[in-house]
Amino acid sequence: MNVEVFAHPLSFREQPQAQADRLAAHGVDGVRLAFAYHSGRWLLTTSDPCAVADFRAGQWFRDEPAPTDGRELALPVLGDEATAATTALLRAGLGVTAWLVGLHQSAPATRQPGSALRNVFGHHYLHALCPARAEVRAYAADLVARSARRPGVTGIELEAFGYLGWQHQSAHDKLGAALRPVDRWLLSLCFCSACTDRFAEAGIDVPGLTETVRAVLRAQLADPREAGDPATDARTALGSALHDTLLAVRSQITVELVRDAVAAAGGLPVSVRTTGDPYACDGKSAADLDALATVSGALTVTDLSGNPEALRRDLAAAARTGARVSAGWSLAADRTTGEQHLADVSRDARAAGARSLVLYAYDLAPAPRLAWLRGLAHRPVPHGTAVPAPVVPIPEPVK
Repeated sequence: MNVEVFAHPLSFREQPQAQADRLAAHGVDGVRLAFAYHSGRWLLTTSDPCAVADFRAGQWFRDEPAPTDGRELALPVLGDEATAATTALLRAGLGVTAWLVGLHQSAPATRQPGSALRNVFGHHYLHALCPARAEVRAYAADLVARSARRPGVTGIELEAFGYLGWQHQSAHDKLGAALRPVDRWLLSLCFCSACTDRFAEAGIDVPGLTETVRAVLRAQLADPREAGDPATDARTALGSALHDTLLAVRSQITVELVRDAVAAAGGLPVSVRTTGDPYACDGKSAADLDALATVSGALTVTDLSGNPEALRRDLAAAARTGARVSAGWSLAADRTTGEQHLADVSRDARAAGARSLVLYAYDLAPAPRLAWLRGLAHRPVPHGTAVPAPVVPIPEPVK
């Protein structure tokens, strides 16, 4: 089983070769490097300890201009750090997967709110593009195609290729009422024209759905109820028939988005961040896992909250599809209690047939924890999942 890390290219701004060599020396096989990412504010632990890295949402590589029909949703180009980091990582002998946070992008959603997710009350989420819209699918496919053509990139990791929800950790989000998981899911339902057209095609009474969802959410805000099983709460809110149809429509839209993205990768391996939870709206592609496995060939399942049971559930669900599976886990101090805890997570991933354990994230987790990775490295890859390392050219940053 390979050991990989998620990383932001800003972590390679200072002495990029030293950062790459450090990872290689600690037994890391590859890096899932953010080529397109949401905004953030990181307190760095390793490349420049105690530095605060503030960055906007956008892409971290320079290449050809966006096509004319996609410029409205084109991402801001924030620099070429991903190219410089790729160069250093390749020289250190590490593989590079372009990690793309696709529809969680505030710049295009703010410029073009008509392309953003529109909730049941008509409010647009200016951090979330809607996957049902043709222009959004074209934007996502173009982002994948341009990333796949970057020299040195040997794979693509898709995050936020699906529906997102209300919660965002953005402008000091405030909430005074208790939302259940089902309420968060209901707030993730999009009622833009593209989505309501798909609802209607599936036989859903859109005005009736709108009225029902609004009533459930208003009742929860007025008199919060305790959360039960999410599936039970969702069926109670909508009725079983409407619930099942709605899930099926959203699943199909997400699968189509991923299918188009995979086609745009031009044969490069693609893994999609997903979950067995159909109500997820947090950056994972919540859709039929067998269908996602069919169109992508590889699935990444993660639990970054420190819940090993949740990771085991998603690993088991992903393994049943027959796809190549990667397991993601957080190395943060409040998520991994110690080296044995990490070893236990690694054991679970290997037992489920995962070909990679991907740790979140370089330069966020305490630097001494990198030493723990040596004990995880060079484990046998489960039979039938080994991928030979391609010979790739060393890219040079665009001036």
